[in-house]
Amino acid sequence: MNISQPLRILHVANFERFKYGQWYMGLDSKLSYGFVQLGHCAEPFSHRDVARAESLLKSKKGGTKKMNQRLLAMVDNYQPDFIMLGHSELVTLDTLRQIRERYPQVPVAMWYCDPLFHEHGVELLNSRTPFLDALFTTTGGPLLEAIGKNASGRDCTVAHIPNWVYSGAESGTAFKNDQLLSDLVFAGSDYHEPERQGLLKQLRDDIDGVNFRIFQALDNPRIHGRAYYEALESSLMGLSLSRRVDVDWYSSDRLQQMLGNGLCTFSPRTKGLEQLFSDQEVVWFDSGADLVDKVAYYKAHPEEARAIAEAGWRKVHQNCAAQRIACFILEVTCQQPLSEEYEWAGEIYPKGKAG
Repeated sequence: MNISQPLRILHVANFERFKYGQWYMGLDSKLSYGFVQLGHCAEPFSHRDVARAESLLKSKKGGTKKMNQRLLAMVDNYQPDFIMLGHSELVTLDTLRQIRERYPQVPVAMWYCDPLFHEHGVELLNSRTPFLDALFTTTGGPLLEAIGKNASGRDCTVAHIPNWVYSGAESGTAFKNDQLLSDLVFAGSDYHEPERQGLLKQLRDDIDGVNFRIFQALDNPRIHGRAYYEALESSLMGLSLSRRVDVDWYSSDRLQQMLGNGLCTFSPRTKGLEQLFSDQEVVWFDSGADLVDKVAYYKAHPEEARAIAEAGWRKVHQNCAAQRIACFILEVTCQQPLSEEYEWAGEIYPKGKAG
């Protein structure tokens, strides 16, 4: 397949059409934009929305059978050159089997952004790898390498991809903003974990003069859509937290969202991610105490914070652009030579390799 020529790409994912813009920055849409930037036609199939629409009671479960029928019809109508699955748990294995039998020449790939330390995700992916040419996850290392393995090797190529940004969505430049509303912002769950809650409370209460806006965690309301990105764009600093920091390459997609909107972003030091961003682009921390000290320091030295924010903003829009991630996906899936030195290229584990 000549991936430099325009392709008809069918992207099956959760486009959340019935959330009416609450999650316009979702990875699903941004990856489609990346394919379009490469010159391809990326047609969306929002599997959950179709399932609800096809159910008399507007139920995902009730409409799943009909949704799978509609997906098969769409494949027949659209005749895609490439099929990209995102989070698509309602698509049955039988549907995937039928697609592969009807169109054996069409490459099928899948991306997955939930961490691989959740067992239900691993089970889902392992069930799908026999029908895929390639699988891409935002986790790397041993957890990724174990996916799809069986007695004869690996069902399909698996590879890491970082979370991606799209300049049309991540369009903020907080480092230029002279009318900031907060010093630090966090938008995410505390999962009712005492250690996580304690860290957020310490940042909120124990650093003199720091205006820390918290959304969702500590019983604060959630924030969605444009209001969420406005909160990022009006903060000097942002905090990205992951539930585990011992998983290679993994982070919350809030890391890229904050970097992409020009915040000085704090993140737990994670193996692999330091190959994407230097300590001149992200403020890495090694403990809660280290984080508190660094937030206090950059509160007192805002120009240094702005310099890091601008450097991180430039790097994330270079390294993690949706167009670049889309190109990598096509090259790996279609077994084409890599067009550039991707920072995560060491996290490709080919099909059939048993070691």
